[in-house]
Amino acid sequence: MPERPIVRIRREPSLGRRIKGRKGRFPRKLSYREQAERQSATFSRIAADFARVEAGADVSLDPAAASPDRALVFEVIGRVEGFARAAREAGFEWLAEDFADSEGTGDDPDGEDRDETAVRSALLYLTLPSIAGMKRLLGWWTAYAAGRDPPDDLAKEWWKLFGYLADVRVWSARDRIDPSLAAYVARSLEKDPRALVPVEFDLWYLGSEDRRRRALDELRALLDASGAAVLDEASIPAIQYHGVLASIPAGIAYEAAAGTGPLAAASMVMTVRPQSLYSVELPAPIPMERELCSAPPTSDARPAIAVLLDGYPVQSHELLRNRIDIEEVDIAGADAPLETRFHGTAMASLILHGDLAAGEAPLERVLKVVPILAGAQDAHVESTPVDKLPLAMIHRAVEALAARSGGVMEAVLFNHSVCDVSAPFVRRPTPWAKLLDDLSHRHRILFVVSAGNVHAPIPLPAYGSHAEFLAADPDERGIAILRGVEAAKGRRGILSPAEAVNVLTVGALHADGAAAAPANQVDPYGFAVNNICSAVGLGFNRSIKPDLVLEGGRQIAAVVPHAAGLAIEGRQIAQLGQRTAAPDVAGGTIDFVRRSTGTSNAAALATRHGIRIAEALEAVFASSGERWQDQPTRAVMLKALLTHGCRWGEIGGVLNRAYPPADPNWQRRRETISRFLGFGRPDVDGVVEGDRNRITLLADDLIVSEELHEYRIPIPNALLNSREIRRISLTLSWCTPIHPANTAYRGVRLQLVNQEGKGQYWGGVDPFLQPHPNFGLKGTTIHRVFEGARRLGRLPEGGLFVGVQALSLNEAFKDQRVPYALAVTIEVAQTLRADIYTDVRSRVRSRVRQRERV
Repeated sequence: MPERPIVRIRREPSLGRRIKGRKGRFPRKLSYREQAERQSATFSRIAADFARVEAGADVSLDPAAASPDRALVFEVIGRVEGFARAAREAGFEWLAEDFADSEGTGDDPDGEDRDETAVRSALLYLTLPSIAGMKRLLGWWTAYAAGRDPPDDLAKEWWKLFGYLADVRVWSARDRIDPSLAAYVARSLEKDPRALVPVEFDLWYLGSEDRRRRALDELRALLDASGAAVLDEASIPAIQYHGVLASIPAGIAYEAAAGTGPLAAASMVMTVRPQSLYSVELPAPIPMERELCSAPPTSDARPAIAVLLDGYPVQSHELLRNRIDIEEVDIAGADAPLETRFHGTAMASLILHGDLAAGEAPLERVLKVVPILAGAQDAHVESTPVDKLPLAMIHRAVEALAARSGGVMEAVLFNHSVCDVSAPFVRRPTPWAKLLDDLSHRHRILFVVSAGNVHAPIPLPAYGSHAEFLAADPDERGIAILRGVEAAKGRRGILSPAEAVNVLTVGALHADGAAAAPANQVDPYGFAVNNICSAVGLGFNRSIKPDLVLEGGRQIAAVVPHAAGLAIEGRQIAQLGQRTAAPDVAGGTIDFVRRSTGTSNAAALATRHGIRIAEALEAVFASSGERWQDQPTRAVMLKALLTHGCRWGEIGGVLNRAYPPADPNWQRRRETISRFLGFGRPDVDGVVEGDRNRITLLADDLIVSEELHEYRIPIPNALLNSREIRRISLTLSWCTPIHPANTAYRGVRLQLVNQEGKGQYWGGVDPFLQPHPNFGLKGTTIHRVFEGARRLGRLPEGGLFVGVQALSLNEAFKDQRVPYALAVTIEVAQTLRADIYTDVRSRVRSRVRQRERV
């Protein structure tokens, strides 16, 4: 066996290469005559509104009137670069930029490779802090409509905006009220029509603290007058977030959901939406099994690598005793009665032991736990507290850990197996996702996030009756269910904050260590595809989400009534799922176990694998006298290596034939498969356990926009004139800064290129069955696998060239140093009698020594 499975490599000296960003495609700009005809009435109305304000009139009762305390919306048909800066300099306070189609999914119907540099219809939101600023704008509009040139450089950006302008209006109730609020209010009042409804208010994030305080006071006054009560409030400057959680009376809730009443017209509020909440029903009482396990006599002395943000675990359980370190921030033990401690106990068990049915050795490293779920003795759910903003709890937990470690976080992995159960991702990143992205970049940490579980019924038009469904061939029935899930994908999207771009999002596979399903139940699949409830992608900007999939337990297919005919839903039963620690609700026993399923379980297993990889990296860095935890690239190394072994495998071939059956476009089929499998199922053993026929090389660095970092990968001499199968895997992960108020959102994009700036690397291999490479450009991970067996007359001179190039997507990040990690694995068939590990490793070491001498 190799002495160390992962070998670090260094980049080649820079040759001064630079790249330039691609320009977006812009629609036709309208002439000043066309725009004057289309928009003059609008600007005249706005001018009249401000004349009324100047004259001392109160326009607060007119929801359509423009005034200094209301957001003005400029809807444009093309991106106007630099407009945020020009708006501020003209005397406007910039609020945000957003998509015009707020209800879309972000999917491009033409399947084209579009990204942040391409044109989209956008909304540019502005407040008007002074009448003087508005007078300047109206003067510019008059000059533009008359066909005059811009009077100064500042006005040039406004002339561009006038040319692409589609509409100008005041931010109103139609924008402010979330489309899902009405259904949420109805659900909340089903049991008690007079109950208070928890609702979230996202306030405009104003530039000065004084103005934010005044806006909050105004909202509080409105809520008090409505009989509502403020439960929690948070202001997070890094993501330009100012949120309030309030409980409001039923009548006021119905009124707001309908877009009427004082809350719907509150000018200081950007969005009114359902409460962000993670809630899971406590499992039904069943006879539980027991697991004999000896707890270690003392806790491992090394600092924790991973943190579990979840429920309060049973710390005295034999599987967890002396293996976890609980740190209370928002939730204390008294907030979580023993009989409600299922979720956190199960997640801690999966991270430390894996599925107990697999018999894996437990991890020795202590797991730190910060509880964020609570329960009540008379309730049947375990949830984030109903009187707290989950986003604020996560923020407080991470910042508290950073503060207690002197500002430098020792832990790197944060298991986040919770989500907003009522908020599927729809086009724009949610504040919760923005928080995870910002914390990831600032603290050099990696969040492992569950994709979410969706329990909505899945129509199956292929079957006319329950009996026909039960009598079907199991393999054909499995394919029909897969097609039913694919057809319903628009209603089964990932749940917030799984769309965050810097995190590792994990979906659940229909696999576990349990025995066969009972004879009276339908096991939907005879293969390890996604379990029925696992949410599907894509993510922001049509990026690949989930990133990968892992075992999440098997669920049965239960037939349920449906208006469209036969439908099924995924259901957990006691006999299937992953075996984990569980509380003894009767008390007195500390070794109970039971089974569970879901994407939370899959995320916990990903965290377990991440700890194994982190410990391997500790050894690699220690061998050269360095400390891995001190590296600014530590989190992206973990993300790259967790993804590096991913493959679609046999199930990728099954889905490639099944999805969608009538679509000959292979790119669309690959995109559909990516919605379910992401980059695939990881082979972590192949990464952390070396072999003679395989070597993994790892590079990490910081890169600035328009730089190109060059690497040369030695190719084993044994491949010369060989027809043996060889495989090369390339994985690039980075952590981008974000712009929370910009549609581009990601600050920096990276790309893998060859010497010609293209995506082909070596003539001896061809692309594997995997996501289309363009999909990788839209997130923060690019993963490509090449395989081939063609005889080669010669090998690439100097080794295989791999370039990492960077491009800022916003001028604010053009000088930002972004951490990245590049993993490269060369693998050959076992039949090739050569030690490629030793061959490549010796040449890497020789090259490093030569560079050090220079």
